[in-house]
Amino acid sequence: MAVRTISIFHYNDLHSKLHTWPQLVSFLNERRDEASLVFDLGDHADRTHPATEVTRGQVNVRLLNRLQPTAVTIGNNEGITFPHDWLDALYEDATFPVLLANVYREDGSRPDWVTETLVVERAGVRVGLFGVTAPYEELYPELGWQVESPHEAAARAIDQLSDCDVLIALSHLGFYADERLAEAFPELDVILGAHTHHVLDDGVLKNGVLIAQAGKYGQYVGEVTLTVKAGRVFDKRATLHELSERPLDEATAKVLQTEYEEAERLLDVTIAQSPGYASDWFGPSPIADLLAGGLADWCAAEASIVPSGVLLDRLAPGAVTLNMLHRICPHPINPCLLTLDGDTLVRFLEDVHERSFTTMHVRGLGFRGTVLGWPTLHNVEANEGSWLLGGKVIDPRRTYRIATVDMFTFGPLLPYLAEQPKRYFMPELLRDVLRETIKRRDTIRKG
Repeated sequence: MAVRTISIFHYNDLHSKLHTWPQLVSFLNERRDEASLVFDLGDHADRTHPATEVTRGQVNVRLLNRLQPTAVTIGNNEGITFPHDWLDALYEDATFPVLLANVYREDGSRPDWVTETLVVERAGVRVGLFGVTAPYEELYPELGWQVESPHEAAARAIDQLSDCDVLIALSHLGFYADERLAEAFPELDVILGAHTHHVLDDGVLKNGVLIAQAGKYGQYVGEVTLTVKAGRVFDKRATLHELSERPLDEATAKVLQTEYEEAERLLDVTIAQSPGYASDWFGPSPIADLLAGGLADWCAAEASIVPSGVLLDRLAPGAVTLNMLHRICPHPINPCLLTLDGDTLVRFLEDVHERSFTTMHVRGLGFRGTVLGWPTLHNVEANEGSWLLGGKVIDPRRTYRIATVDMFTFGPLLPYLAEQPKRYFMPELLRDVLRETIKRRDTIRKG
C-alpha cells in the first residue's frame, strides 16, 4: 500500500510586522508545491501598523490573497481589537478560506466569511481542518459577537470530519490551551498553534498529538511533515526555518512600499494645532496628564490611573496629525472603568508605584511600548502617607469609579483586578481618547 508524505507550512502572529513579509513569501515560493498546505494562524493584522489601521486590515488581506494560503484562522487582534464592522468586512474580498468554529454573530448565525470545517485532498489523502480562537468571553460580546468554548467547537468539528485520514486544528488558543486540547482530543493528528509566541523547534508531542508553533513576527516558518499509510498517520515531524537571511521577494517588497506610502498619505490629516506636550516615563509628563484627564472624562470616572509608558514620545508644538497620534500611542488597548472598594484602590495605587512594576518590560496584553513607566494619576494624590481622591482620604468602605487601561485587568500584571467589576469601552482605543481630548483642548481656530 502506498505511503504518502504531506508537507505543511505554517506561521503565526505576524502582528503586521510587514518588513519580514517579503522573506516569508520568498521562502514559500521556493518550497511549496501543489501538494503542500500553507496556513496562517491568526494575528496577521495588528492596528499598531499604520497601513493596517488606515485600511481597516484590508492591506493584510491583500497580502494574503497574493500568498494564497490553504486557510487561515483569526487571532485576538483581528477578533477583539477590530470594531465589529471592520471584522465583518475584513474578509469580503478574501480568496482563501477563513476557518473559525467558535465565533458567531449575536443571533447565533455565522458570518458569511466564516467556514467551520474544510476538507482538502493532498496526495490522495483527505485532510480535515477547523479553526478555533482564544475565547475572550468578556470582550467579544462588547463588540457584538458571541464566542463559544473551543472544546465544544472542536468536538463538533471533529465529528463532522470523522471520515478524514488526517485531522488538523488551526489554533489561536496559546500553547498551554493547545496542550489541553490535545489531552481532550487524541484523535487530532496536529495542532498548529499561535497566540503565546512559543518557538517550538521540533514541536511538542502531547497525548500523541503534535503541537507546532513558530514564534512571532515572521521570524520563522514552521514545517510539519506527515507520513500517511492506509489512512493513518504513522510518522509526524516538525521543524522551524529561520528567515532573517532569506532573500526578499522583490515583487512583494514593491507592493509593500506602495501600501506604506498610501497609508502615510491617508493619515496625514491635521486635527489640531497644539502648544506641544512633553513626555517622560519616570517624571512629569504633560502628555500623560492629558491622556489621564481625558480617560477619566471618557469613562465618567472619579479618577484615572494610566502607565506613562503607553505614550512613546512627546507631541511637538504645531500641527497634530493622525499619523503622529498613531506613532505616539500605537497600542490596541481599550479604556476600562473599574469599580473598586477603597482598600482595593489603595492596593492598586501602591502596586503600580513599585519600582519593579514601573520598570517592567511588558510583552503582549496589547502593550506595544518598552516599560510601563511611572503611573500618571488624575484626581488622586499621595499626602503624608495617605492616598487622597478629590482631596479626601480614600475611604475603605466606599466604592470608587476608576478609569484605567484594560491590560491591567487581564490577570498577569495585577491578578486581583481581574475579579473586580469592570466595563470595557470598545472598540475605542487609547489613541481615540487622546485624539478627542486634544481636539477639545487644542481646536483648530480659523481666522
